[in-house]
Amino acid sequence: MIKAGKPKITKPIIEPLFYMLTGTSVLCTLLIVVRASQVDYIQYRFLLWNLFLAWLPLLVSMFAIMIARIGKGTGKAIILTLCGVIWLLLYPNAPYLTTDFIHLILNPKYGMNHLDRLLLWYDLVMFFLFSWCGLLLGYLSMKDFHSLVWHYLNAWAGWVFIVIVSFLGGFGVYLGRVIRLNSWDVVFSPFRLIEGVLEGINAHAAIFTFLFGLLILIVYFSLYLLSGNGFSMAKNGSSAEN
Repeated sequence: MIKAGKPKITKPIIEPLFYMLTGTSVLCTLLIVVRASQVDYIQYRFLLWNLFLAWLPLLVSMFAIMIARIGKGTGKAIILTLCGVIWLLLYPNAPYLTTDFIHLILNPKYGMNHLDRLLLWYDLVMFFLFSWCGLLLGYLSMKDFHSLVWHYLNAWAGWVFIVIVSFLGGFGVYLGRVIRLNSWDVVFSPFRLIEGVLEGINAHAAIFTFLFGLLILIVYFSLYLLSGNGFSMAKNGSSAEN
C-alpha cells in the first residue's frame, strides 16, 4: 500500500509539459502569421499579448519552486510569500484566454461561402489552441503552488488553497473581461482597481465568478488525476509497500 507523504518539490522545475506548451505557443504564433498572410491584416494579434501574459504566472511559480529548494531562513519565507502574491495577481491571465472566444462569436464578417466557412473553422481551432494553452499554463503554475502549500502545511490546506484560488481566479477573469482591469493596476492604478473590485460585487459578477471558478477547478482536478495524482506521494520516492 502506498503511504501518503508530503508532495516532493524536488521534481524537475521544467516539466515535459513545459516544452509542449512552448511548442504550442510557437504554433499559435504561426497560425496568427499565416492568417494575416491570407487576409492581409492581423485581426487577432491581441491573442499573442494575452498568451504572453498567460505565461507569466508559470514563470513566477517555477521561480518559487527554485527558491523553495535553495533558499534558507527568513529570506526564503519572505520571497515565497511575495511570489505567492505576485502569482495570485497574474494567475487570472491564464484562464482569461478562454474568454477570447467572445471575439469569434460576435464577429459578423463570416459569410456563408466556402472560403468564409473555412476561415471560421481555422479561427475556431486557433482560438481553441490559445485557450487550451492558457488553461494548461494555469494548471502547471497552480500545481507548483499546490505542491508548496501541501509541502509546508498539509494535504487539506493544499486542496483548500486550490478551491479558493480557483474562484479567486474566476473573479479575476471577470475583472479583466468585464471591468477591463489589468494585473498591473495593483501598482499603477490602485484606486481604479479598488473601484473595479467594488463594482464587481454584484449578482452578475457572482454568477460569472462561479462559472469560471468551476471551469478552473474541473480542469485542474481532471489534469491532476490524469497526471497520476499530480505529486509523488510515496515516502522517500519508493513505490509501494506490502
